[in-house]
Amino acid sequence: SEVRQMPRKIRPIRVEGNIAYVTLTRGHTAVIDAADVHLVCGRNWFSSIRLRADKTVRTVYAMGNTPRREGGPMRLMLHRVIAGTPDGFEVDHRDGDGLNNRRENLRLATHAQNTRNRTLQSNNTSGVKGVRFDTTKNKWRAYIRVCGVLKYIGSYEALAEASEAYAEASARLHGEF
Repeated sequence: SEVRQMPRKIRPIRVEGNIAYVTLTRGHTAVIDAADVHLVCGRNWFSSIRLRADKTVRTVYAMGNTPRREGGPMRLMLHRVIAGTPDGFEVDHRDGDGLNNRRENLRLATHAQNTRNRTLQSNNTSGVKGVRFDTTKNKWRAYIRVCGVLKYIGSYEALAEASEAYAEASARLHGEF
């Protein structure tokens, strides 16, 4: 006997003006440009939650499945579909929000560029990216990572000075990222 599968109900995409809202699982919603609805419709998208080491939520992304010729389903990331990302590149969300998939918020990046736009690590105690306190010298030390190598920027009496030094080095070495 033949087994029939019931057609799946596709979660709705709501369009309001030039913005569209893609309904995901776990109560999340992804935002895209209305002009891109044709790229993502007809598929159920779900929430993929990336956690920090301390198990708090780092980023939520929209993902979907597509059938493969061999084996199980292949995962699709909504932002890669919208950006038309070529192999060897990643997609950076300018504002760090993995659910904001409007084209103005997405840009192609290398892995190194993409990691420069990260939020503070969960073990950061200064509250400022690239700055830590040196208890032996009683000063704030600024560092920056360039081509995978941690570079020392300098030691400073005030947190604001170290933060400014990191920001200047980042603008000079990392540009828009």
